[in-house]
Amino acid sequence: KPVNYGTSAAPIGGVDVQVSVSSHGLFEKTTKVCTMTVKGDGTSELGTCEHSESDDTAVASELPAIDPSTVVQIGKEIYEAIEDNQPTLNTTVDWAGAVPEGVTSWTQLENWKGPVQSDSYYIEFKNFVGMKLTKFAWRFAWKYGGDVKGVGQYVTEAGIEIDTAYAYLSEHLDVQVQSLKPVNYGTSAAPVGGVDIQVSVSSH
Repeated sequence: KPVNYGTSAAPIGGVDVQVSVSSHGLFEKTTKVCTMTVKGDGTSELGTCEHSESDDTAVASELPAIDPSTVVQIGKEIYEAIEDNQPTLNTTVDWAGAVPEGVTSWTQLENWKGPVQSDSYYIEFKNFVGMKLTKFAWRFAWKYGGDVKGVGQYVTEAGIEIDTAYAYLSEHLDVQVQSLKPVNYGTSAAPVGGVDIQVSVSSH
């Protein structure tokens, strides 16, 4: 409905923008509609609408509050880095973080630093005559220092980076990474989030 809301001498163009939302499944299909009229002079008028501004406030109040002093884990709790000699690690999604309760994504925090890497560590398996059968070397990596409006220091994208994965022709190497024990290593007023990253290496 494009309409002139002004006069012939001083026209003000306007148009109705309508949003229709449908829900259906086990029950009959239901559709709700919301209409807003926007005008060329910068004003607008809300027409028929199933969802008012007061409803938005109610929804917002139901969102979890962020508690900087309580540290929780995000990301993956457990994943495979090597399966039957083949690398399966995907650092884009294979990581964990220690963030404040109420945070669902590390991007809600600010001032991240890093990533940083540890020294290289390795686990090696040999047979009874000293011949190397399998070896896995890796580095721990993580970002740190994220805060909530200047409060706290937290960790994200904590995991590993593979340096070396070796298996003799007859051997099978598997590596699993687990994240556990999100902890506040600071105080309630100055929280410091942390998480344990555990690497399990199997050879058979």
